[in-house]
Amino acid sequence: MTLAVERIERTRTALGTALAEQDWEAIARLDLECRQHVDAAMHEPLDDDSELKRSLEGLLVLYRELVQEVTRQRQGVAEEIIRVNRSHKGAKVYQLFG
Repeated sequence: MTLAVERIERTRTALGTALAEQDWEAIARLDLECRQHVDAAMHEPLDDDSELKRSLEGLLVLYRELVQEVTRQRQGVAEEIIRVNRSHKGAKVYQLFG
C-alpha cells in the first residue's frame, strides 16, 4: 500500500469515527486533510492504481453517508427554527391580548 493510500485510509477511518460521534469540528478538520491526501495521491506515480481506486471508492461511500447525515441535521435545525418562530409568534399574540 502506498503512503498516499495509507493516509487516505487513516483519514477515512477517523472521518467515519467522527461521523458516528457527530463530532462536526473533527469532521471539518478531517475533510480538509482528506482533500489534501487525495490531491497528493493524484500527483503520486503509481504502478498499480487498484488500491487507490478501492480507497477512493470507500471514501466516496463515506462522503455519501456524511452528506445524508448533514442533510438530516440541517432539516432538524430548520424544523426547530420553525417551532421557535411559531412559539415566538404565539407569545406575541398572548401579550397583545393578555
